[in-house]
Amino acid sequence: MDKRIKNILRCYASGMGIKETASLFCTSRNTVRKYVRLFLSSGKSIEQLLSLSDEQLHEIFGCPESRHREPSARKIELEALLPGYVSRLTRKGTSIRKLFKEYHAEYPEGYQLSSFKRIVREYRFHITIVGHVEHYAGDQMYIDFAGDRLEVVDEMTGETKKAEVFVAVLPFSHYTYCEAVWSQRKEDLIRGCENAMRYFEGVPAAIVPDNLRAAVTRSDRNEPVINEDFAAFAEYYGCVVYPARVRHPKDKALVENAVKLLYRSVYLDVEGMTFTSLDELNTAIRISLLVFNGKVMAGREMSRKEMFLHGEKDYLRPLPSKRYVLKERKIMTVGRNSYVSLFKHHYSVPKEYVGKRVTILYDADTVEIYCSMNLIATHDRCDIPYTYSWKKEHNLPGHYGPYDKDLEELFRRASEMDNIVLNYLREVERVMQYPPKAFRSCRGILALEKKYGRDRLVAACACADQKLQYGYQAIREVLELGEDADFLPDEDGRIQPGVTSPVPLVHKNIRGREYYKKDKQEQ
Repeated sequence: MDKRIKNILRCYASGMGIKETASLFCTSRNTVRKYVRLFLSSGKSIEQLLSLSDEQLHEIFGCPESRHREPSARKIELEALLPGYVSRLTRKGTSIRKLFKEYHAEYPEGYQLSSFKRIVREYRFHITIVGHVEHYAGDQMYIDFAGDRLEVVDEMTGETKKAEVFVAVLPFSHYTYCEAVWSQRKEDLIRGCENAMRYFEGVPAAIVPDNLRAAVTRSDRNEPVINEDFAAFAEYYGCVVYPARVRHPKDKALVENAVKLLYRSVYLDVEGMTFTSLDELNTAIRISLLVFNGKVMAGREMSRKEMFLHGEKDYLRPLPSKRYVLKERKIMTVGRNSYVSLFKHHYSVPKEYVGKRVTILYDADTVEIYCSMNLIATHDRCDIPYTYSWKKEHNLPGHYGPYDKDLEELFRRASEMDNIVLNYLREVERVMQYPPKAFRSCRGILALEKKYGRDRLVAACACADQKLQYGYQAIREVLELGEDADFLPDEDGRIQPGVTSPVPLVHKNIRGREYYKKDKQEQ
């Protein structure tokens, strides 16, 4: 009390008013006026008063001895129980009302509910002091997994499977989302976050998880390392991942409190019900969640949904038009044949990356191959084992791909020379029957243009076609023997008649139509 008087007088002497001083020390203004009046009537300076002993101050200000009142028996009984009660409040599903029922059953003559809640609250505030955290609309989304899991029964085997419960909260409006997932792996975490943002119809500026492995690869008080897939998901939605500090649950106290509230609402609603699939369970959760968000919050005049619609929804960022496609990743070394393998299917990369480590990002449709963060190849996903996907621009050594496509390329080149060459190559394909063999022969025929020129190659094809000889060796023999001379154009540029109207060969083994006419007349 003596120190309190000195502090009041010191503030008054510094120029602070009666009202401000009373407010600062939580004292009535009349008491402050009384001390000031006694100070002024004492005729002493403030320095002299501050140097007085406690007994001398008692003589001037007449401070009565503080009254001491012995605590009642019921208060002694409750004070003995308070440490245990406060400790149990941190457990799942424990509330002050539940503790009061237990206390009232054992001490029916004890305190009533309002006094019980006040005493417990005062004790909690006395032993734990927490700071206030300001929340802004559309700023953060707290996420967590509930400790208690729900059950799904397999309809065929009767086996009971445990399902995790993912919870997300917008701290400004307390708008809450939850759903059942099979695990806490990154796939289910990403899908839960995405479904939450679709439920909120907007994207917050930051996602605040705790330091679970699916979200944080390595914890650090300054800059934790975020899981690459989770960071890619956040980047796709235009937000960031801002993990809470390690062993600081108060950093996301609202989602912790939301989990406790869900134990008393959603969990109780689905208790005793049997679900044969995860979809059935989530349907029941959605119905209960609708009621939970629609209830008026304690101490407020609006529900969570009303607070969200009126104060936060417009501050959320717009959703992307398409949902996020989770890409898996695989790291491997490019083989000597310039291919990498994924599920026993092989994909080509440019030959300059042979022997280098690459990262494969893949989903259900595409396969992307990166080297040092640079995209070097993209392929359509193919799961046919022991087959190859390649691209011509990779310039791989050897022959790759179906021969029919390569033959079409040779036919296109032949049509640019002359239709005689094109028709001859098509006959070579028909005679050879086997596409790889036909391809090699046609490729060799077109290569003769470099040595003999285009005109002689066209004439050689006409000559060999007239002789009914098809293949690379036939064309080379015609050119080497000079048999194509009769099929070359004359000085006026006209083609010899034999080219357009070839004369049939005469041979003892060729019967001709005259043979068949003679045979018919004899009959």
